Amino acid sequence: MLGLVPLLALGQQEPEPPRTEPAPAPSAARAEVPPAAGEASLSAERTTFDQVAGEVVFSGGARFSDGAALLEADEIRYSHSTGQALASGHVALTRGSERLLADSLRYWRSDKSFAAENIRLGRAPYYIEGASAEGTLDEVQVNEARLSAREPGPFQPKIEARSLHYSRASEIVARRARFGVGEFTPIVLPKFTYKLSLPLASSLSFDAGYRSSLGAFTELGLFLPLGPDTRVGAVVSGYTKRGVMLGPGAHYESEREGGLITAGDLQTGFIRDHGARLTDRLGRAVPEDRGYVQWWHAQDLSERLQLSAQLNYWEDSEVLRDFRPSYFYRNQQPDNYVQLVYAADRFFVSGLARARPNDFQSVQERLPELRFDLPATPLGLGGLYGRFNASAAALRERPPGTGGIATRSDRLDTYVAISRPWARGDWFSFSPIVGARATHYAKATGGKRRYTRLLGEFGFDAALRASRTWDYKNAVWQIDGIRHLLSPTLGYRYVPQAQKGRAWIPPVDTLPFSSYLPVLGLGDARSVDVLEPHHLLRLGLNNTWQTRAADYGSRDLLVLNLAQDLRFDRAAGQRRGSDLHGLLVFTPAPWVQFDVYQRTQVEDLSLRELNVGLTLRDGEAWALRLQSHFLRGELNEYVLGYELALNEALTVLTRLHYDARRSRFNEQAYGLRQNLGNIWSLQYTVSIYDGRRRESDFGFNFSVQALGF
Repeated sequence: MLGLVPLLALGQQEPEPPRTEPAPAPSAARAEVPPAAGEASLSAERTTFDQVAGEVVFSGGARFSDGAALLEADEIRYSHSTGQALASGHVALTRGSERLLADSLRYWRSDKSFAAENIRLGRAPYYIEGASAEGTLDEVQVNEARLSAREPGPFQPKIEARSLHYSRASEIVARRARFGVGEFTPIVLPKFTYKLSLPLASSLSFDAGYRSSLGAFTELGLFLPLGPDTRVGAVVSGYTKRGVMLGPGAHYESEREGGLITAGDLQTGFIRDHGARLTDRLGRAVPEDRGYVQWWHAQDLSERLQLSAQLNYWEDSEVLRDFRPSYFYRNQQPDNYVQLVYAADRFFVSGLARARPNDFQSVQERLPELRFDLPATPLGLGGLYGRFNASAAALRERPPGTGGIATRSDRLDTYVAISRPWARGDWFSFSPIVGARATHYAKATGGKRRYTRLLGEFGFDAALRASRTWDYKNAVWQIDGIRHLLSPTLGYRYVPQAQKGRAWIPPVDTLPFSSYLPVLGLGDARSVDVLEPHHLLRLGLNNTWQTRAADYGSRDLLVLNLAQDLRFDRAAGQRRGSDLHGLLVFTPAPWVQFDVYQRTQVEDLSLRELNVGLTLRDGEAWALRLQSHFLRGELNEYVLGYELALNEALTVLTRLHYDARRSRFNEQAYGLRQNLGNIWSLQYTVSIYDGRRRESDFGFNFSVQALGF
């Protein structure tokens, strides 16, 4: 028997003379003698010397190691003169997390390269098989290759290629490839590059079902990697009552030298709709030719210059609602803009263009707007901080539809403020502020050609901070000590005659609907064209209870924040005190969360708004989410979502949406989700609707989504 022996010593041994009697039986024990630093070594149960080939033959659990790789086989023949190891029978070549299996393999110690027959290699979750391969474990060329996600099986995505180049560090390049699932590989690709950091079939989906407004339908989406950062494909949908929708699309993402990132996504859909199209949100007939284009783009032009853009073109206001409801519910007010931002060390310069390609909307268009922002910066004078921003904008707002008169405005706007923060330890801070905002309108209204408004601002921000700890422990709730952070806050702002000049100002940037407290500072107000009286004191009380986190730092157990404005100047219909706003988030353990947002009218304690949420979960076994939304005079609804895992493969789903004002279920959805081989997620859903004008009252849906791998 030969134990672990340095190869240098083996090469210097004299050839053994021919034996005339059987060699003694090898010992059952294997010696473990580590090689000298930098040397390779072999170990096996038996060893002989082939005088004809000049090779040492190791058999019986042979192991070869040269510090870079470990080669294991039933038999390894090693030539000291060439530095070549020939392995056969249950061959395994390992380096780090990479492992290659083969029937036979030649390994050259000089350059760490190999050539193998009938190979299998990969790194979870990707596996490659091939008739032969050559290269190193960092770069491998596989011939007659088959690439599959996870272990090969009937439902796994697979790529077959005449040749496949596998780069351990980044990517796979396949030539003359076929793509498919299991034994079905109908898609032919002359060449494509696949980045290992991307899921192989994350953009493969299938949906089928029935909706009374669409009829029976099927939808197939397939996006293939044509480069390391590019996937191109399409979504094709067929509806028995509507026709066929074609939707080419693409996704791209890349990182250039210096960490500069470019990313974007394109989704489209076009259909000649032969069904009952009804009317759009303006009461107009929906056209027969319908479509949409959704595109976003983000790019680092340099370390300091960023470009972002978004395009949402809808042929009519209902096209996504009819054919892509999941997109519509996430984005019901499509935006279209291009923005360029330069970030210097102490300031920002930006340009924004916003347009309205969809005539069913009302949009505050920027054609364009140029802006300079200097955040609060030390002035070097007695602790003073200065802030400045300026903008020039050509504005336009058109009413929805093709008619109507557009409101136009050319506006110059500047704001400057000086503050002086004071702090007493870490328990008190006070920062007075003085500011001014000048706004010039080159196209005034009300009989004026031009109008300039100058406003002053006076105020302060103050905060107290206190804390206390308790050495309380509770193993059930995973509480290890409690710390209470308390911070009362005061914010005061006075803008004399903030509403002046309204008669001569084109109202483009107006106040959007919001039930929250308004922006406190004059410099942050976006509704600059319709400012209201602004003389108020904001009172806040912030509470946080924390405990030590099991891994690091702390986690919040309870958050309770309260805020209210006291108005010294009021607009018509406003009360002296605003509604009292309260936020409570209770997370005593990782498996439970209770959150409440409440708005109460203080004078009569009437409830104006209430949003409540309760989440309970037991790992992956089940999860429950109960929500309620109340806005006086507008809505009163309850939403229940529940998931229960029957086993590792099956999960039942329930979603209920109840409208208490109309005493009806707006939506009932019952479904079953199936995990197929940890590769595909199959979902079967039955939906019942009530009270909607466009959507169907009944629907059945079957969908297939690729899981991340």
